[in-house]
Amino acid sequence: MTSLQEALNDAADDPASPAWDLIWQDSCHQGTRDPASAVLLPWLARTCANFRPQDRERGVVLAGFIAVDADDKSRGLYADDIATLRALTLDCLASASSDTMFVYLQQAVLGFDGDEVWGKELDRINDREVDVQCPACAEDLLVDLQSGESSIEPGLSSQLATNLHAEALRLGHESVATVLTYLFGRMTCPACGTTFNLADEVASPPPMSAASHE
Repeated sequence: MTSLQEALNDAADDPASPAWDLIWQDSCHQGTRDPASAVLLPWLARTCANFRPQDRERGVVLAGFIAVDADDKSRGLYADDIATLRALTLDCLASASSDTMFVYLQQAVLGFDGDEVWGKELDRINDREVDVQCPACAEDLLVDLQSGESSIEPGLSSQLATNLHAEALRLGHESVATVLTYLFGRMTCPACGTTFNLADEVASPPPMSAASHE
């Protein structure tokens, strides 16, 4: 069985190495990141700096996932590495290999910035749908973000949304820019008729159940 250190050595030598799969699996478990994985940030900074932009995409995205879940102590300890990784990620945006990867890179930047909402949730864009609760009646809603099929009134409900949208347009990812206007648009609940900003509900934690108060 390959040890983590052996995987790190192999991955540092080859951005296409299967060792990257092992590193991802060791760092991320069923969509959650192990806070202890923050110790990998210096290694990721060194390794990604040695790769060309198109070869470092996967590494910086992993680093963004790790950074956003790092505790304050780790973020302070590895502040220089996080800054390096952020710069390396920005350098990747102009040559992103796909619209999907462009979204992951944008999300990684937000993760380095410590945005605990959109550093984790921006990739909902890649799913083209979000599940939220109506803030008025608590109806569970599965909302389509695809142009032409959505019930959302497009918009950009925050400065962050405006910035992400402008960046997507500037770098030639028009379809991402369009979906951003749905994610940060307004919709009307089909159950009670309340109109609300969709992104606000994506960002809101689910309400606590009565049992959780006991």
